[in-house]
Amino acid sequence: MLVPSGQLSPLQHHLLQELDLCDLPVPEAAPESYAVRDLDTDEVRAALPTLLWSGLVEERAGARGVLGLTPLGAAALSAAECDELTARLVAVASFADTVSRGAPSRAAGHALKRLAEGSWTLEQAESHVREGEAGSGPS
Repeated sequence: MLVPSGQLSPLQHHLLQELDLCDLPVPEAAPESYAVRDLDTDEVRAALPTLLWSGLVEERAGARGVLGLTPLGAAALSAAECDELTARLVAVASFADTVSRGAPSRAAGHALKRLAEGSWTLEQAESHVREGEAGSGPS
């Protein structure tokens, strides 16, 4: 069994997440199934050979034209999500160091929330706190 190396592309990650929820017809058979999931059928079509070859996705036996996630695909998806959450936790811990150096609590709280949600990077959170510090001095 082939063990995937490297990281999943955003498209591969998204497709594997969708296949984790349910099997999907091949893109040619039902492009609307991909459109409602915010997936471009041409991009999916281009990515499928690699996903099939690597064993992350399979065409279901007895259900020709139906794609499903393999156990290896589920493991790769879990590993990718674990890596993403680990990176986010590292960023939150690093940001906690910034806050401990005396950042204003309101700016820090807002930045921490955005960082933990994953909507901001560590750099964006730190920049927000620095701007808050600059704006909190006497007027």
